[in-house]
Amino acid sequence: MADFSKFYSDNANNMKASTIRELLKLTQKPDIISFAGGLPAPDVFPVEDLRAAANVVFDTKGTKALQYGTTEGDDGLREELIKFEANQGVTITKENLLVVSASQQALDIVAKLFLNPGDYVIAGRPTYLGALQAIQSYSARVLGIPFTSAQDGFDMAVLESSYAQALTAGKKIKYIYVIPDFQNPSGFCWSLEKRKALLEFSYKTGLPILEDSPYREIRFIGESIPSIYEIDQKGANKGLVINLKTFSKILAPGTRMGWIMADHSLIAKFVVAKQAMDLCTNVFTQMWLAEYMRTGKLESVIEGTRAKYRAKRTLMVDALERYMPKRNDIHWTKPEGGLFLWVTLPAYIDTAQLLLKAIEKKVAFVAGAGFYFDNPEHNSLRMNFSYPTADQIEEGVRRLGLVVQEAITAHENP
Repeated sequence: MADFSKFYSDNANNMKASTIRELLKLTQKPDIISFAGGLPAPDVFPVEDLRAAANVVFDTKGTKALQYGTTEGDDGLREELIKFEANQGVTITKENLLVVSASQQALDIVAKLFLNPGDYVIAGRPTYLGALQAIQSYSARVLGIPFTSAQDGFDMAVLESSYAQALTAGKKIKYIYVIPDFQNPSGFCWSLEKRKALLEFSYKTGLPILEDSPYREIRFIGESIPSIYEIDQKGANKGLVINLKTFSKILAPGTRMGWIMADHSLIAKFVVAKQAMDLCTNVFTQMWLAEYMRTGKLESVIEGTRAKYRAKRTLMVDALERYMPKRNDIHWTKPEGGLFLWVTLPAYIDTAQLLLKAIEKKVAFVAGAGFYFDNPEHNSLRMNFSYPTADQIEEGVRRLGLVVQEAITAHENP
């Protein structure tokens, strides 16, 4: 067996496999009830309407759809995205828009553009594992900021003090990464006040904000709150916010299609970075999605997704109330949108070890430690409610409650 390790770059040696992706291999067994993946419910995919849209593309522009395209993206799709964003209250032009291979590529493009080895990114504690992977792959680090007990955004006092200390220590901070709407993994949703406060911090420091919005349209309880991108655009309009979107959660993840909205000067640099990655995003898929969006059916799919996820979220929260041990040191989030909720257990429980016991009982989740860059908290876990069926939610939470009670009993009666 050849040994290539001596040829690896420093960046390659900093790359880490996704613990979630590795875990999914383990939980694919049909007898395991998995709350681990971030998978949308397959019954929300409009298969027949997407099939019809694909047929139109093949019938009317098949040879063009199978050709190379521009790095910026297919004009037809960008036109539909501009209309889509206008309905969300955001005004953009093609110069503010780059089509990408879903938002994970966007996270990599931003990191590639901004980060040198040893640089820092401000992000939440906890935060999305895929963003951590992108940052680490460029040998950069994360300055973690905790959320408030109100779960409405960063603790701004800690952000201010941590930033000042970092500058004093000579650390170079390049941007702020946030998921304001139904954060992965916690389900937290930032308040309007906290969004404005973070934007003011950005104005004061000059730091760009990378606003990741994969779940923004999947709000099923309460009123929508403007994105940070929109707040800036309708306010000082300083162009410091980069917004990422994807079709993965509002239509189907198999499309592998997303978009970046940003100042035109940044889009131009992102285009150059993307050219070195893949020249252009899948042309057929872009035309296919544009054709589907022209039918006007995407909004009804999003509405149906909201209704299904609202019901599943309620089922999971109710099941946790019934089956989890009744203790003050056990609690969970009650998200108003998205795909996940976050469970916190007694401090002495390590959920990575608990997962092994859970799998014995044929139920799986994601241990919380993987969502921290450093100094992880070990007593939390992420649960997905979008993918499992109602019966699986009921039975899976029952099994999980038994596992947690056994861990508590073992600690209290060693």
